[in-house]
Amino acid sequence: MALAVGASLFFSACAGSSDVKDSKDPRKETVMDAALGESAEIKNAKVQHRENDKQAMLEETFQRFIRAIHDDTPADVLYSMLTDSSEYWLDTLEQHAHSYRPEDLDTCQFYEVYSILLYRLYEREHLWQVPEDRMLWLYMSKAGIIQNFTKLKLGPMKVKNDRGSIGLASSPEVPIMIFEWDDKAWKLDLLETVPLITKGIEATAVKKSWTHKKLALYWLDREYHMTYSRLDESLCEPIGF
Repeated sequence: MALAVGASLFFSACAGSSDVKDSKDPRKETVMDAALGESAEIKNAKVQHRENDKQAMLEETFQRFIRAIHDDTPADVLYSMLTDSSEYWLDTLEQHAHSYRPEDLDTCQFYEVYSILLYRLYEREHLWQVPEDRMLWLYMSKAGIIQNFTKLKLGPMKVKNDRGSIGLASSPEVPIMIFEWDDKAWKLDLLETVPLITKGIEATAVKKSWTHKKLALYWLDREYHMTYSRLDESLCEPIGF
């Protein structure tokens, strides 16, 4: 704004010699500087107020999100709390759980392989409590992946422009849960959040030179070996769909 006003004054001065003295009147310059300064202060105040509002909304959204998971909220409400890309990813991942063979799993990230194998375990053991939107339920139910994660001690929520984040209390500057602002509300971005949650687990595969499939099976066995059998390569086949 200051640049535009400065350019306007310059061209006005060049346009007519009769206004040269008036344009350099120090009294006028003082008034204009004060006006510009006030506008900048007002603008900064508005920006800060908007950021404060977004911070408060992020904190409220997170609490509402936790309640929704705990109450086993209907799928359409849960989807409304996610980014569009997250909903598409969950739908695609569920299709892959029905069709992907072992060689197809080799093209997936670890967290996708784990989700697919866990989905098949639920199918084989008849653990579903919903008739559809099952991958959503696997992530966002009371006993789902995100619920288990949010039981950890989390740090303060942070806002930077249209991005909100939460880290662990032990390392609050390292985001592990990402929200995106869509002009009127915060939405959880699973596509960015899930890789951050599983990053520590994936370090095991790197250290031991394991494939994503082997790591996923290892993790399933670690979690469920006292409850279910056949936590092996059979889960890599799309059997029973």
